[in-house]
Amino acid sequence: MAKPTNLLGAEHRLLHHITATHILPTFDGHEKMSYQDLYVMWHVVTGKPLNLPHLIMKNILRATSKVEGALPYGMVITVILSHFGILFGNEVASSLDVGDIYNASSLKRMGWKRVFDSEKVVQWLPKEGGRKRKRVEGEGDEDVEEQGEA
Repeated sequence: MAKPTNLLGAEHRLLHHITATHILPTFDGHEKMSYQDLYVMWHVVTGKPLNLPHLIMKNILRATSKVEGALPYGMVITVILSHFGILFGNEVASSLDVGDIYNASSLKRMGWKRVFDSEKVVQWLPKEGGRKRKRVEGEGDEDVEEQGEA
C-alpha cells in the first residue's frame, strides 16, 4: 500500500523526490511513496548503513519483469558498458524532462521558500506550516467553542 507524499514536510518531500527519481527510479509517478522508498528514506534520515547495490539489482530485476517500461539507471549502465568497450554510436540523445531538474520552481512546489538575508545571500528554507490540508467538517470546533466561553 502506497503512502501519500502530500503529508510530508519540505525536507522529507525533497528527500522522497531524490529517492524516487535517482536512487530507486520508477515510472509510476511520485505522488505516493512505496515501502522501498520509505525504507531508503529511513536509512538516510537515521544514518544507518544501506545495501544500495542489492536494492539497485532488485529494482532492475523488477523493471525487467514488466512488459512495458524503461530500464532504470540508464546513464550508469551506459558508463559501465562504455568502460568495457561497448560503444553506442547509433543512439539518439534525449533531453532531460522538466521534472528531473531542480530549480526555483520545483523547490517552491515541494514546499521551500527563497529567503534573502542582509548580505544578499540566498537561502532555501522550508515553508512554515507546509502545504495546506483539507479540514474535516467538525474537526477542531471544540477549541473554538472553548475560546468563546472563556
